[in-house]
Amino acid sequence: MKPRLVDLDLAKGIAIFLVVLAHLVSSPAEAPAGNEWYMIITRLVYMFHMPFFMFVSGAVFYYTLPDMKSASDYCRYISRRAFRLLPAFFLFSIVIFGAKEAGRHFLHVDNPSNSGLTALAQIAVRPGESFAKSLWYIYVLFQFHVIFPPLLHILRGSQLGLLAVITAIHALTHFVTVPTLFAMNQVCEYALHFGLGFLLIRHYSKFMEWLNDNVILAVGVFLASFLSMQFLAYYSAKTAIGLASLPAVLGIAASIRGRNDRRILSVLNEYTFTIYLMNTLFIGLTKGLLLKLTPWDGNWFLLYFPTLLASGIIGPIALHRLVLTKVPVLGRITK
Repeated sequence: MKPRLVDLDLAKGIAIFLVVLAHLVSSPAEAPAGNEWYMIITRLVYMFHMPFFMFVSGAVFYYTLPDMKSASDYCRYISRRAFRLLPAFFLFSIVIFGAKEAGRHFLHVDNPSNSGLTALAQIAVRPGESFAKSLWYIYVLFQFHVIFPPLLHILRGSQLGLLAVITAIHALTHFVTVPTLFAMNQVCEYALHFGLGFLLIRHYSKFMEWLNDNVILAVGVFLASFLSMQFLAYYSAKTAIGLASLPAVLGIAASIRGRNDRRILSVLNEYTFTIYLMNTLFIGLTKGLLLKLTPWDGNWFLLYFPTLLASGIIGPIALHRLVLTKVPVLGRITK
């Protein structure tokens, strides 16, 4: 068995924390009045958190990829990945749909479904535009598991070839309007970051050695990259910031090894999938209940912010450990 890459584990913990942080407000239209500071933070986080999450996902994928010598090996691999990812995707699509349909009668509901049962079909073909749009990552991740093994086989392990292909795929988002059908737009946007995770693993020891000596430089370049938002188009700036975030956030994760906060990130890493699946459910429920008591505009949001953040992280972990593990099939699906 391959040894765990602790730096990647900690980086994944940072990534899922950023995902939850960005989910506290569902859209700019729902923003709490008088709290522009949070919307600025969210705007900045959205420029890099999913590129970095995909980068780490690609690294983990490549590090754990089994040796496949035949088409039957590939089919067995895809079957295992389908049983790992798709039940959770469709189960929580139904759960989110049911929760929003039931909750909207007595609670405020973000991004409600307004098209009844036809909305369930929408999540299968356009997940990023559906009532459960937060689940799009799982949908795209499965597609990457399907696409990349044969691509690597065709390229015969060529790193330059892989870099050329994923760069060309990503470039489509800059020059054409990629359809949202089957999340093609997100596949094209994040193929670059996912594939760069492969290259990280190919040069992991040397890269981490360099990064340990140059983490301040990496973080400095990352912070400077946000200036691109002032003179580049959105996707171009997001590409620049997203790429700059890869060594910077990984370097930050590596620099905290051995400290007390490593334990927190290790727990977040352990329950990354659990948190991703259920954070918006707990955030939405907590927000709906709090809105029964107080508004969330102005200084009230200072109460909402830590409460929603804690509910989006602790809620899924507690539900999994206290309830879902009692039903083995649900425990496997949600972790």
